[in-house]
Amino acid sequence: MRMHFLMVCGVVVTLLAGGAAAEQGTLFEKLDADKSGAISREEFVSCPLVRDGAGRVQHQDLCADPGAALSVEEKHRLFDTIDVDKMGAVTRKKLNRFATPDGFAPIRF
Repeated sequence: MRMHFLMVCGVVVTLLAGGAAAEQGTLFEKLDADKSGAISREEFVSCPLVRDGAGRVQHQDLCADPGAALSVEEKHRLFDTIDVDKMGAVTRKKLNRFATPDGFAPIRF
């Protein structure tokens, strides 16, 4: 009985952790339009990014309550913030440092 309980707990934890990763993966996949595995500046700037009521930035298609669209200048500044090593592309690892399942935290950029 105890072993069954522990297995169920492990499955729940895995599902919860996977849910957060799946949401970020969905955001990454929306931003990576050419499916190259990295988001170029052009891909990032061309995506419809919006700021929700809580100040988080999200892809318009993934936002339940889309607010104001980010300007091109704001998208460039956000890209520069995420591209910490200045390689000109955002990988999934870089994106995950700033993105949450609810979108980009309300960071200053």
